[in-house]
Amino acid sequence: MKDHILKDIVALFQVHPVKTIAQAFAGELEAALHRRESSLKMLPSYLSRPTGEEKGDYIAIDFGGSNVRVMAVSLCGNGRSTITKQLSRPLVSIEQGYDLTSAASTGRDMFAFVAEMVEEVLAKGHRYQLGLTFSYPMEQEAVDRARLLEWTKEIKTSATVGKDIGVLLTEALKERGLGQVMPVAIINDTVAAFMAGAYVDPAVCAGSICGTGHNTCCIEPSLPAPSGLPMVVNLEAGNFALLPENHYDRRLDRLSLDPGKQRLEKMVSGKYLGELFRLVLLDLIEQQLVPPPQRCPNSIDKPYMVGAEVLSWMRAESPLLKERLNSWLSQHGFAHYQDHDIAVLRTIGNAIVDRAAYLIAATFLAVSERSGTSGNRRAVAVDGSVFLHIPGFAETVETVIRKHQEKPHTVELMPVIDGSNLGAAVAAAQAKRYK
Repeated sequence: MKDHILKDIVALFQVHPVKTIAQAFAGELEAALHRRESSLKMLPSYLSRPTGEEKGDYIAIDFGGSNVRVMAVSLCGNGRSTITKQLSRPLVSIEQGYDLTSAASTGRDMFAFVAEMVEEVLAKGHRYQLGLTFSYPMEQEAVDRARLLEWTKEIKTSATVGKDIGVLLTEALKERGLGQVMPVAIINDTVAAFMAGAYVDPAVCAGSICGTGHNTCCIEPSLPAPSGLPMVVNLEAGNFALLPENHYDRRLDRLSLDPGKQRLEKMVSGKYLGELFRLVLLDLIEQQLVPPPQRCPNSIDKPYMVGAEVLSWMRAESPLLKERLNSWLSQHGFAHYQDHDIAVLRTIGNAIVDRAAYLIAATFLAVSERSGTSGNRRAVAVDGSVFLHIPGFAETVETVIRKHQEKPHTVELMPVIDGSNLGAAVAAAQAKRYK
């Protein structure tokens, strides 16, 4: 009986057929292009594919889901680059007593924080062009002008939505006395992944983030950039809504801060994978498939207390990661779990992660069809902790793509590390060239 219940739960996270989801995603792309109703967007970046020969010294900022990173980047041409200095700080620090993601913080507070970091990586006496990777929905009015449409990933910083991010950053830099730093490019993190990948490999046709959040961009052949070449467009893929949902998905969505939005992101991103697992675990305990936690019986009642890293540890073969899983289980009252109980947790965790990989693969199949690249080889540049660090995730995406790709085209995945910063620098170089 218990095995039957477990199989039924696992079945809720299976994706069939992949092609149907890919076709639905492609249909939403076409609707967005022609400005019909769609859960996707085609937001212009005003940038085209880099040549790989961009050169110079730039400041690059990655404003991500949980951290801000600032780097001094040197582009050397021929797809080569070096990072000369870097700095990373969290958006929330309990130890230091600040939370830039709460409604009590303003956009001015947030960008003053960023400007302070920029000052720390500058070489004295130099002038810099700056590229900013900003991981949230924006309406791009020019390559250096972008209005924030809304916060995602549970961020609620006030006095920011509807404002020009470029203006906020420029004002913060000037107030800090950093007039020698000129923001020239603002890009989405997916465009950054694309720019970083295409700087190295001309077969790259799309960029994607599979991390705390999820989004994808691609080259759209029918939309020209200021360069006259096909433009890179942000799809806001995390909002894709034509998906098979189960009751755990619906519960997570209902209890989130943005119900009805970011439906794909809530199935595939690091922000939500652990929460899905927690909701299933509560159900498993209620149905007596696994025992409740001891000592701290309410330990799993708090939303989002299970991070995606826990699911990663469940898939790991290394002794170190297994040790981390055992430590987590012990800390949360599951030290009494037997091997068969842990096997149940692994089964659920794997089902949730594998579904995410299948859904990602389906969307990559759709965007690769709009490639705008010559030749049969196409590549998707991918950055983000889920893709790079959850064991077996990238391999599952690749396997699904190989099974369903249309011959003679081949679709490859290109892991991009530090893509947000390199991509911001490449975007700044391209923006400088066309100004």
